[in-house]
Amino acid sequence: MKGQPEKGDRGARGVASEGTVDRLLSAVFAPVRSRNVVEETVERIAGVIKARLVKVGDQLPPERELARRLGISRSTLRGALRILADAGYLEVRRGRTGGTFVARWPEVPRARERRAVLNRLRHDIPAILDFRRAVEPAAAELAAERASAVEIRELAQLLSSMRGAERNFTVYRAYDARFHVGIAAAAKSPLLLDSVVRLQTSLTEILDLIVHHSEEVLRHSTEYHWRILEAIREHRPAQARQLMLDHIRATENIVHGLVPEVEVPAR
Repeated sequence: MKGQPEKGDRGARGVASEGTVDRLLSAVFAPVRSRNVVEETVERIAGVIKARLVKVGDQLPPERELARRLGISRSTLRGALRILADAGYLEVRRGRTGGTFVARWPEVPRARERRAVLNRLRHDIPAILDFRRAVEPAAAELAAERASAVEIRELAQLLSSMRGAERNFTVYRAYDARFHVGIAAAAKSPLLLDSVVRLQTSLTEILDLIVHHSEEVLRHSTEYHWRILEAIREHRPAQARQLMLDHIRATENIVHGLVPEVEVPAR
């Protein structure tokens, strides 16, 4: 992956090492299985961008390589890339230094737009939160059993870089999404990884609304990340699972504060 952060967005620097990005994208860009190949390809690539797993300015793998990873033809891939370029998420550059580059991240909703976003997502929120409870604690448990020393070190570097990012919410969300997906990658379960990537994509608009909360709330979330990582580092699967579940429930409480009429699942 190549490229520079968007001009003026200094906080986007160092969201992840190139090695980490390459490993995650190798897993995320797995073969497309859907009957509607173009639609799923668009969803797969858009999900990586919307979950901020790549930075603005990053270059996607070359067409031939990306088509091979996704198990699709280059013409199908080009159709999907064209759709994303028309939507403003990608920029296709020609020439010797050309390629396909990430043009923008999704915008964090303004305060006056928050209610419209919540109304649109209201009925999907309970199912998404339930699925997250089922998937992410399992990923943390398996990561505690299977994570390599390199993966643990990279997660620690990610959290170290996260300090102070609470003041730049867009960048904070990028770190947050990458941490959760990094745990899923460390679990070494392709279906779990795919599920967590899809979850982070589905949660993007919901969690972006947390920007309206205080930096203290985000710092508390970062502290929980460190506790989860410590359980993974010390190979304590049960504790890693419970800490991730506690962290998810804390986030749920914030979401339910935003949408109080959404029924909280029975504990």
